[in-house]
Amino acid sequence: MHYEYRLDKLKKVSETETAKDIKQLSHAQFPGTHCPLFGVALTAGYVKDLFTLVVGTDECTYYTKTFTMERSNSIEGLEDNFLSFAINQDDVVFGCQEKLEKAIKKIDQEYKPKAILLVTTCVLEIIGEDFEAIVYAIQDEVKAKLMVVHTEHFKCNSHIPGIERSLEALIELMEEQPTKENAINIIGHRYDGVENTELLKLLQSKGIEINLVLPSSCSVDRIATAPQAALNIVTDFTAINLAEKMKKKFGIDYVYFDKYLSLDRVEKGYYEVAEKLNIDIKKEVAAYRAAADAMMETLKPVFGGKTFIYGNTPMLAFEFSSFLCEMGMIPKLIMARDLYINDDQYMKEINELGFDPYVTRIANIAPLQQIYGELKPNIYVGHENPRNLMERGIMQVTLDMVAKKLGFEVPMTVMKIISAAMNNFESMNKMTGKENHHAAS
Repeated sequence: MHYEYRLDKLKKVSETETAKDIKQLSHAQFPGTHCPLFGVALTAGYVKDLFTLVVGTDECTYYTKTFTMERSNSIEGLEDNFLSFAINQDDVVFGCQEKLEKAIKKIDQEYKPKAILLVTTCVLEIIGEDFEAIVYAIQDEVKAKLMVVHTEHFKCNSHIPGIERSLEALIELMEEQPTKENAINIIGHRYDGVENTELLKLLQSKGIEINLVLPSSCSVDRIATAPQAALNIVTDFTAINLAEKMKKKFGIDYVYFDKYLSLDRVEKGYYEVAEKLNIDIKKEVAAYRAAADAMMETLKPVFGGKTFIYGNTPMLAFEFSSFLCEMGMIPKLIMARDLYINDDQYMKEINELGFDPYVTRIANIAPLQQIYGELKPNIYVGHENPRNLMERGIMQVTLDMVAKKLGFEVPMTVMKIISAAMNNFESMNKMTGKENHHAAS
């Protein structure tokens, strides 16, 4: 029996007010979202001298260990400091506090880590094992600083809480420091080479020093010095909670400067940073903005009228889609994990530009493939099976490389990638004698 998925099950941007309004086409999801445990693995693995102990079933510990082993082999300088505490049936019935305390002491003695992050998983959360009490009871008996992160997937729909909680936990490693007026922390950036971004090159040219990049370039000892910075620049929304906590505990102000595509938002972010640091960057920012404006005006006629589906990228779903709408592109469907900070503003922008696309839950590609013919997009932005898209005459654009960038280089790189993809797609169609049968009328 063939099941037909219907778009009218979904709500549109104008009807999306809470996360519950983000519907999915099918009850079963494929491939489905990652759990918060994945978020912990993405984040904690960067911190040198931090050991992470995953406490859970065989499946949870195996999944995390396999991922971190592969990741450490593929990223230079990244160590696999993840350990597993696999629980059994007796642990579920009678608890595992005594065994876990012994394991922590053994890790402390054998590996001598500066800190140990204890990570709970679903079964432990269901039975109510009190990890905070375990840490309280044993902290004086070990040299490593102990922290706890909870990763119960049954309370959320993605890996994002795992990233947020891992970052928040690191405040326990920070210590009061005298402030360096020309020093900043970059928090939330999970990619190497931040010093080579447009934003940081400009700040460094003005004498601003990078104190810490959290989590992508740090250690337990370096994290302790985080309060030296005069300003935190938050480059990903997952670090906003940490920034708020640091402001409350240490008095460090912050500016939220994400991977924006809106030229106005990028410009505003630059000037907020400049004001906080008392530096003059008007001339440089004006030059960046002029170059970006010129590229937009050149490419608007090329992009205009093209229809798109927004899938899974490192960007902010609604902010990114708003930018493409500003370029004259027509959104058919936007996939989202949840509603995050400022998403209401970005959705309002999409509506004000005259568009009201469908919204659906991310990571549920299988049923979506059945309605591509109804949506008729020219472009699919994000990860999908390239063959599935090619067979339907849909152009694919992936933007992983953009995630490392900050400033006007973000929208400019995106525009270059889309423009190049359009040219390549057109050339390929000419070679094969095909035309995009989803071309907008």
